[in-house]
Amino acid sequence: MDVRGKPTQCLTDCDNVHKILSHRRFNPEWNNLYENHPADILGACYNCRELKIKFRDDNGNVINDNKSRVIAIDGACSENGRQEARAAFGIYFGDKAYDNCSGFVPENIPQTNQVAELIAAIEALKIMEEYLDKDIKNGVARSPDRYTCKVLIIIDSAYVVNGATNWIFKWKENGFKTSTGKPVTNRELFEELDYLIKKFNYFEIPVWFWHVKREFNKSADAMARIPLYGEQEVPVLVPVVRDYKRFSEMRRR
Repeated sequence: MDVRGKPTQCLTDCDNVHKILSHRRFNPEWNNLYENHPADILGACYNCRELKIKFRDDNGNVINDNKSRVIAIDGACSENGRQEARAAFGIYFGDKAYDNCSGFVPENIPQTNQVAELIAAIEALKIMEEYLDKDIKNGVARSPDRYTCKVLIIIDSAYVVNGATNWIFKWKENGFKTSTGKPVTNRELFEELDYLIKKFNYFEIPVWFWHVKREFNKSADAMARIPLYGEQEVPVLVPVVRDYKRFSEMRRR
């Protein structure tokens, strides 16, 4: 397989996944189920309600990759750009999933929307890190019995996606200076995010960032608004279904 092409097989094959660890930016067209909507390639576990990557198996059946973990994240900020600004983050694993959470950005760091989005990414990976650390402790971090083989983060922030998948490598080379020679804003947060990604990569677990339109990230957006504005109606990104063939047919009508 040419890693510069479409690593379709690696979406479902843990043995080959190390070949595409360098692909931090997710391309939905890697998956032949994708048409134009995240639900084309996302499913939800019937038991835990967590989002999963869907794929077509060798028999032509569309099933969930139960070793995948899909996390939608977002940040929100009231009075963004003003002294009284307050920022918060939201993390969505699925409809009523156990690990769904939201919270305020710590008061000792800048209260901006971009910081909130970075904190969301970091906190999402910290949740996953807890499961990884358990696998490490139990000696299964590299075995088929581990908790996950791949992590897909859904976000509508070009800033976070570009920073984590592209800019970070250039910043490391030039001492974390921008193209104009100025210090990189939010350097510490990007470095922490990069550290977490590399920790997963060390155990051959890719961390992908999928940049989606805002309309496809309403679930995480609602989660991020809860600390700032109180309870929100959290839209279901992908419903829990048993029959994906029937579900796909209904979506096309």
